[in-house]
Amino acid sequence: MKTTPSHYPHSAPGNKRRTETLEAFEALILAEGFSRLNVSEIAARLRCSKRTLYELAPSKKTLVLKALDNFFSRIRQESDHLTDNTLDPERQVYEYLQVGVRAAERMSQAVVADIHEWEPARTLWREHISLRVDGLCRIIDNGVKTGDFREVLPEFVAEIVFASINRLREPDFSASTGLTISEAFHELYEMLLHSLMRRSGHLERETLNLSRSAERRTYRRAG
Repeated sequence: MKTTPSHYPHSAPGNKRRTETLEAFEALILAEGFSRLNVSEIAARLRCSKRTLYELAPSKKTLVLKALDNFFSRIRQESDHLTDNTLDPERQVYEYLQVGVRAAERMSQAVVADIHEWEPARTLWREHISLRVDGLCRIIDNGVKTGDFREVLPEFVAEIVFASINRLREPDFSASTGLTISEAFHELYEMLLHSLMRRSGHLERETLNLSRSAERRTYRRAG
């Protein structure tokens, strides 16, 4: 099932300024969070009138939810577009997750904290992640059905992947591993692909690893 993203207003001359304002507001809260901003400060930072903001939404809270909803919806829309135009299941998994990683790199710790501390935003985030999990689940399920992936429980794998991605976003993860989020994602993606590969591939690798281990043990004894 495809998601139906909400969109910024488009094309009409009267909408151009509002579109630009909402995009600028999105960039502002992604970079700095939203809990400490009031309407007057937002208008000053965006160089617009408070009236312009109220034309977009009746309150700051509604404006924040509108901007976040558009941001999350575009992630899902881009993911659907890329996977619909990719036939290889392994590539589909990569493209699907990479869209989220690029989006996550735009989200500061401030906005992540604000989202988790405010229930309406947290609910919107959970709904977004639930839809993302469903999308990955469908990709994995199709890969299993075509024989490209081994028999796995798609729902379980998708849930674990997104739980892991959430962990990658936490500051102490980077500090403890020394990996950037891009490097950590690459490692996670490699682990995921290995878990999805058909069993014959796993057996070949396991045999190779056992052979190498035997060679190392033989070498140590000879030494």
